[in-house]
Amino acid sequence: MSQSSQHEIIELLQGDGDFKTWVRDHLDYQNDRWCLIWPFGSISGTTIQVGKPPLNVCRLMCEYRNGPPPTPKHQAAHSCGRRHEGCVNPQHLSWKTNAENQVERYQHSGLTKRTKLTPEQVDEIRALKGRATVIDIAKQYGISITNTRSILAGRLWRNPNPRQRVFSNDEVIRIRSTPLSEKSAVAWARELGVHRAAVDRIRRGDTYKWVQP
Repeated sequence: MSQSSQHEIIELLQGDGDFKTWVRDHLDYQNDRWCLIWPFGSISGTTIQVGKPPLNVCRLMCEYRNGPPPTPKHQAAHSCGRRHEGCVNPQHLSWKTNAENQVERYQHSGLTKRTKLTPEQVDEIRALKGRATVIDIAKQYGISITNTRSILAGRLWRNPNPRQRVFSNDEVIRIRSTPLSEKSAVAWARELGVHRAAVDRIRRGDTYKWVQP
């Protein structure tokens, strides 16, 4: 990192206060073997902040050591996996994209309980392509990022049932908004080439919950 950029961070931390003093004293922390734990209370589920306006200490430490983030969306990722415990060791921090950061978190947390997907859930996952991030889809269905990508790419669950299909938003809205007196579930199933159960699940809102009329 350039000396001018480091100087700017030091300038931001000028003034009195335990928070600023502590951060100034640890900007050049060199021990990469141990975590450097934020001493001012628990940070679980919150953002570590110092000063006014608030500064994110993890990002500040990461920028001091590695320079500005490549893009504003890059995150200060922890190689130790102890962000939730308050580690702010600059030696443990590096800039990563959200996807890269989530993969690293997954590696730290180990294997999660395997979730057995139903064909309907596989259809929903594929229908979410372009509407939600891979990370969010994996979290929603309790599966790994790798499996999510494979399902979206068609490498897993290749056409498990020829009668299963992905419905468009327009089709979902039409099914839900058309009274049964005008068009039965059987008629919809015949028209769309699916089982009646698939139509019933859409009507009840069990599937395609994100589609709003």
